[in-house]
Amino acid sequence: MKKSIIIFCAGIITLSLTAYSVINSDDLKNPLESKEIAVNTPTLNKTIDASIVEGPKDVRDFTTIYDENYTLHFEIDETDNKPSLVISIKLHNDSYFVSPHAKRDFKGKFFMDLGSYEHLDFEGDILETPRSIEEYDAHPFVNGIVNWVRVSTTYKQPLHIKSVEKFVVFGRVRFTIEPRCTLEEIPFGISYESGVIKLIDSKC
Repeated sequence: MKKSIIIFCAGIITLSLTAYSVINSDDLKNPLESKEIAVNTPTLNKTIDASIVEGPKDVRDFTTIYDENYTLHFEIDETDNKPSLVISIKLHNDSYFVSPHAKRDFKGKFFMDLGSYEHLDFEGDILETPRSIEEYDAHPFVNGIVNWVRVSTTYKQPLHIKSVEKFVVFGRVRFTIEPRCTLEEIPFGISYESGVIKLIDSKC
């Protein structure tokens, strides 16, 4: 299930392998965020206007999230037998968010985090393609240098499997989509068994 929370800030995206985390009061102390919150209904696996989605139009499972401002797709890549979590984000309606490579500590910056490192860990840095560039933004909530992601972008995070035992981990993608200024929370799951790593429905 995808949640959208309305905030006033300069965007975030977070990926954490904790089952379902919630926003506490400390998360809203940054001046980039408003105290006014609303939760929107999810847009998971619903049929939408194909004109805003490129690529396979028949993808309607838990690996793809459709929203009026973006389409987000998860996959596991195992090139050279080295697993990576890949997240592709296609932007619509001139939407944008803050890159994980932004140097300032924006509340809405894209990042990935594992809630538990017992069985699975990140290996190396997250790869952003195409790489975002720094720009100056005079908006009062930014007022400085920021790496806005304004084009459709792919993130690739190499994974390190630390256990030969069967395991399941749950996480989420979290980011602020601008200019709508909503905090997006998208859960996902990863399972490992008998040498096979794959994405699973987060509701399992």
